[in-house]
Amino acid sequence: MAAMVLAACGGGGDGEDGTTSGGATSAGGTTQPTSGPDEPGTSGAATTAMLSTTSTSAGPGETTAGTEGGETGASEGETGEATECADNCHYIRGGANGGGGDWEDALPALPEVLERGHVYFVAAGDYPGYVFDDPEAGDAEIRVLRASAADHGTEVGWAAAYAEGEATFGPLAFISGRYAVDGRAAARSVGAFEGTVVDIAGDAVRFAGFDVDGAFAAQDGLHVGGSCTAMSIAGDDVVVAGNRIHDAADDGVTIGGVARLAFTGNVVHTLYGCGTDGGCGQCYNGHSDGLELFAVVDSEFVGNLIYDMTSTSAVFFGNWADELGMGPEDYCENVLLANNILYSPETGFVAYIEDARGVRLINNVLWGLHMGAYGGLSIGTHVADLDMYNNAILSINYTHIGGMYDPAEHRGDYNLFAYSLGQWQDGPHDVVAVDPLFMGISGGEGPAVDAPTPADFTPQVGSPLRDVGYAGDADIVVPATDFFGAMRDETPNLGAIE
Repeated sequence: MAAMVLAACGGGGDGEDGTTSGGATSAGGTTQPTSGPDEPGTSGAATTAMLSTTSTSAGPGETTAGTEGGETGASEGETGEATECADNCHYIRGGANGGGGDWEDALPALPEVLERGHVYFVAAGDYPGYVFDDPEAGDAEIRVLRASAADHGTEVGWAAAYAEGEATFGPLAFISGRYAVDGRAAARSVGAFEGTVVDIAGDAVRFAGFDVDGAFAAQDGLHVGGSCTAMSIAGDDVVVAGNRIHDAADDGVTIGGVARLAFTGNVVHTLYGCGTDGGCGQCYNGHSDGLELFAVVDSEFVGNLIYDMTSTSAVFFGNWADELGMGPEDYCENVLLANNILYSPETGFVAYIEDARGVRLINNVLWGLHMGAYGGLSIGTHVADLDMYNNAILSINYTHIGGMYDPAEHRGDYNLFAYSLGQWQDGPHDVVAVDPLFMGISGGEGPAVDAPTPADFTPQVGSPLRDVGYAGDADIVVPATDFFGAMRDETPNLGAIE
């Protein structure tokens, strides 16, 4: 592992049109975040299909189907293959007081020491937070699985009610590596005040199927409950898939000093922009980003839905590596973003890219609201080897954070822009259209949608997104399937959905 994230998100400032963007400066910034909304009811890296015992890998640019609402699509035991137990399975059930040998004799919580090569089935119930810190032993993995009707190990003492409802934990931290934890869309981790809900510092951790709940609470404009950050990732060879990550005071996911991360099929939403800069609380600095990337290499972000950010952006690259880090050695490098839906009408920009080499944006949606020169993608300094194809992007702004278009380093075509600001050199197949005719999302003039679904971004009949995309070549690999797993043909749609 390399350096940890040094600071919270940056970006923002005064705009060319005289307005102030929804973003804010990084260290020492003074822009105050607005109040948050009410709580709502690879190239070079293989994507593992959740935590399946017969896990599949995707080639460069390919992906498994995206998820809606954080549900996993191929968890263990849901594919028809039950986990095999050979005296290495243990059983956890809230309220029990046994030794863990079967469901009748279940443990009341995960034991303090977990055994390598063993499986821990967890029934519905309430459990304390847990620190995964068992010494590693070669490649031996520890698996923690939400017990399901289809896969729960032994039948001794099993009751159908154990698969119903959620298994709810406090904060989870992975200090050592080689764990596979799958909540199977029926598990939750709830954050503690001013902490991190799920902290992944170990290598080779696979984490899927959880509701990662920051549990933010405010009173009289002050942060009084819930976590600063929903998830932090600082380990190499980590897979985070099919989770719902939400309701944190500051960032959704901070990612720093990692290699070969696969972040796929997650939903990140409802971040409140509450921290030190706004006088709202002690979270530094309270400028919310859905994903904040720093020194991330050889990694992929595929099939994710990110929305409802207060303050900065859905995705933020760079984190001012030259000012706060080790300079070029902390730049992001070789990062794929494909089939993602990034929707952030509340912020000045949907995404920021700077201090990055080898970023590929393929078949994404980056959408917000038109605010003069604001509302889309901001590209800053030290951006090299950038490829952008088949995206639907509100607009591209270079001047906001000091970037400059470089035709030798910034390549792209077959994109739709709602507005051309004259700062990106439109390719021969780029399309400019204020309204792409999404199924449930308006064009660049709004109105905004508070709780969008992926289907809202489906192109309607007559949409300029339909059947005009690039099929790819040896250098630009277009994902074979879309956000929902539908196959693409030789004339794919622009954006994330066929």
